[in-house]
Amino acid sequence: MKKILLIEPDIKLLDQTSVFLNSKNFDVISTSEGTSGIQKALEFLPDIILCDSDVPGLNGYEIFNTLLQINSTAIIPFVFLMNKASDEDVRAAMNIGANDYLEKPFDQNDLLKLIEIRLEKQEKIFGLADEKFNTLMEYSTDGAFIYQDKKFSYVNKKFCEILGYSKKELIGMSLVNFIYKDDIHMVVEKIDRCLKGIFKEIKIEFRAINRDRNLISIELSGNVLKIRGRKSLVGSLRSADVYSIAKKCKSINRKDIKFTKREKEVLHLICEGHSNNEIAKKLNISGRTVEGHKANLLCKTNCKNSVSLAVFAIKYDLYEIC
Repeated sequence: MKKILLIEPDIKLLDQTSVFLNSKNFDVISTSEGTSGIQKALEFLPDIILCDSDVPGLNGYEIFNTLLQINSTAIIPFVFLMNKASDEDVRAAMNIGANDYLEKPFDQNDLLKLIEIRLEKQEKIFGLADEKFNTLMEYSTDGAFIYQDKKFSYVNKKFCEILGYSKKELIGMSLVNFIYKDDIHMVVEKIDRCLKGIFKEIKIEFRAINRDRNLISIELSGNVLKIRGRKSLVGSLRSADVYSIAKKCKSINRKDIKFTKREKEVLHLICEGHSNNEIAKKLNISGRTVEGHKANLLCKTNCKNSVSLAVFAIKYDLYEIC
C-alpha cells in the first residue's frame, strides 16, 4: 500500500481528502502543521507528499527545501496544493524543484489522477535504476544481496547457489533463518551496529545452514546505503574455507567442550585415518555434512586440521589406540 503524507491547515479539507484517499487504498498520514509534517516525512518516508503552500509556521516552500536537504526525503515526489495559484506562484514552485501543483479547490478525482501519474513516473525511474543495478549485481562472482528491514529484498544467482535456495524463497527471508544458532547473536549484533552507523562497513565470518541442512562457513561483507529512502545493507556473500572460522576460535578448556553423538563418531573415524568420503559412506551422510561436523570439531577444540584433531582426541582420551 502506497503511503501519502498530506500537510493541510484546513482541517475540513484535510479530513475529507484523507477519507477519500484511504478509500482508494492509500495509507494516508496527515498533519495540519509544518514542523510536524517534516517529522512525519522522516518517520514514515511516504511515497508522495501533498503540501499546502501556505502552511502556518513553516510554509510549504520551507518544508520542501528542508526535505530536499535530507537524503532519505529528497527523492520523494512533492506536490503543492495552492489557493488561486498565480503564474508567479507556479514558477516559484517549479523553480525550487517541486514535481507538480494543484490549485484549490480541486476535484478529488483530479487529485487522484495527479497522484497516480506522479507515482507511475517515480516507479519508472526506480525501475530503470533497478535494471542497471540488477544487471551489474547478477554477474558478480560473489553472492550479492540487499538487506532491508531485517529481510532480503534482492539476491543474485551466486547468492542462491551458496545457500541452495531459490530467489523466490530468499526474498523476504531474514538472515537469522539460516545462521547457525551459536552464531546468531554475534552476526545480528554486528549488523545492527552497522545499520545504526556505529560501523561504516561490516565484514564477518559465521556458520550457516544451507537448504540441505548442511553446515557451511560464510564470509559476509557490506556497507550501509540509502535505497529508496531506506537504510539498507548492500554487500556480498562467499563460501569460506571450512577451517577459517576454526582458526579464529579462542582457546577453550577441555572440560567445557561438549560433543554431539555424531561429532564423536566423526572424530573417531578421523582418528582411524578415514577420508571425508569414507566417513560419509560409513555414517550414511553427505560429504558436506561431514565437513560441517569437522568444522564444529575444529572450532570446539581450536585445532587446525585432522592431524591435530587426532592428537587432541588421543591426548584427552577421546580415542584409544588399540
